[in-house]
Amino acid sequence: MKIRVLVAAGAALVLVTACSGDDDGGSGGKQGEVADMVLEEMEGEGVTMDEECVRDAAGELSDEDAQKVLDAGPGGDDSELSPEAAAAAAELVNCIDTDVLVDEIVEDLVENVGTENVDVECLKDALRDVDMANLDSDDTSLVTAMTECTDLEG
Repeated sequence: MKIRVLVAAGAALVLVTACSGDDDGGSGGKQGEVADMVLEEMEGEGVTMDEECVRDAAGELSDEDAQKVLDAGPGGDDSELSPEAAAAAAELVNCIDTDVLVDEIVEDLVENVGTENVDVECLKDALRDVDMANLDSDDTSLVTAMTECTDLEG
């Protein structure tokens, strides 16, 4: 699973992009189908998401954006989504259990650079302070946290 969780979260961000339209909590219609698709895709990646959170995000999609997401399918092209929907996409990462996400990032880093080069507790503490929803912006907090808690020269 490892850093793949971030990739899976990224795929989910493409799939569910919130911020306009029917507020049915994603429980029915196209929005419900989008929520089901995201939950199924993430489950396949071994990522547990807060179902209510995903359904709330999907419920914010307009019918048009929801249909575009469904037409594109998992990992599809998000270029035709409304700017409002695309701008709010990163919020979906908040539907992932932060502790699970942090543990996966730490595990992947330790596997790649070695236990002796990672201060695990420092990294876990630093990552819990990172706003995972803003990782697709110019936010460098994830890289900063990883850099401050690793010693690649040692």
